[in-house]
Amino acid sequence: MTITGEIWVTIDKFDAVAMMRSIRDRISSEIEGMTLEEELAWLAAQELKDPFLKRLRDKAAQLSVAADVQEAARR
Repeated sequence: MTITGEIWVTIDKFDAVAMMRSIRDRISSEIEGMTLEEELAWLAAQELKDPFLKRLRDKAAQLSVAADVQEAARR
């Protein structure tokens, strides 16, 4: 819906399934043929606009680094 002056106008219905499929197809075509390491680098390079998702990704990266350090210390 949008406001035109004082009148609400319905433009189109939102189709969440179609949007999800479109996004999934775009991402799949971008990462097709990448190794796991390349996919992880691609994912880390993506800009996040949602501050919660950014904090969540940063925390996951910290935990991954800590796990790698612990693994290396055990060797």
